[in-house]
Amino acid sequence: MINNVSLEKAGHLLQNAESVLIFPHINPDGDALGSSAALCRVLRNNGINAWVLLEEDVPEYLKFMDTEFCTQDQSCIDEPDICVCVDCSEEKRFPGRVDIFNSGRLKLCIDHHVTSGSFGDYYYIDGDEAATAQIIYKLLLAMGAEIDSCVGSSLYVGISTDTGNFQYSNTTSDTHIIAAELLKKGIDHMGIMVALYQNRSLARVRLESMIVDRMEIFSEGRAAVSYVDSAMLEKVGAMLEDAETAIDTLRDIEGIEIAAFIKEKDDAVKVSMRAKYWGRVDEIAVRFGGGGHAKAAGCTMHMAVDEAIALIKKEITNYLEK
Repeated sequence: MINNVSLEKAGHLLQNAESVLIFPHINPDGDALGSSAALCRVLRNNGINAWVLLEEDVPEYLKFMDTEFCTQDQSCIDEPDICVCVDCSEEKRFPGRVDIFNSGRLKLCIDHHVTSGSFGDYYYIDGDEAATAQIIYKLLLAMGAEIDSCVGSSLYVGISTDTGNFQYSNTTSDTHIIAAELLKKGIDHMGIMVALYQNRSLARVRLESMIVDRMEIFSEGRAAVSYVDSAMLEKVGAMLEDAETAIDTLRDIEGIEIAAFIKEKDDAVKVSMRAKYWGRVDEIAVRFGGGGHAKAAGCTMHMAVDEAIALIKKEITNYLEK
């Protein structure tokens, strides 16, 4: 853990603010959005002017969530008392909102990624937590806040998505205990499961088929890599977010220990990596200026897709041969 503030102190700061602006990372996933939404609703319920500030629309697969407080309007709060970044602890994770973040009277960071160290005036970063949503849950308890079914649903989405629906190695007894407590709040467990895992569009299915068809298996069958580019998206009428779960499909293949998936986006490529059992993909990602967790990490590379594939394959091969 890296912290200079307790959850009790962080809760006290938030409860005594008049305005709070919440910053999840770019391309927010279920944990970033779920953690932010839960915190925002609790603050709103306590009469605090709070918003979740995004740089893009809420991803289609997460629009079922409680996102009414999400906005891209950077003038929604003038000179906020507190700016809090959630599920990210580096300015490069919210590049288009850095100036707004720094306009806060106090800056707070709550995260479970430890690769970047401390950040903000006050920070609470615990890499042993399976999801930032677990930290937000404990923060809300420290605040004495009411966790109703709406808040609980947001937290449950965060925990479920960041643990691979409780499959990943970051899942602990604490994870299950918190999930059980959230179930007691009356959340719609099956509704969440269907929305997250049983609701793929036909375009997504067709795109994933193309991604698998372009997959390369290497390093004696222990690694796999594939990609998605704009031409593939156009062919099946899909969006980039429809490729979100492709990395899991690659990792789940029998014999694969490390999988990499490359997404072409603007003038760069986004690389996602997953390890199944003993591998540490964070050690690979950091070589390209990225980071993350042992079993789930990524980086950004400013080059063509084929160049990125070659470099990633080389680094993964070197890692596995050790």
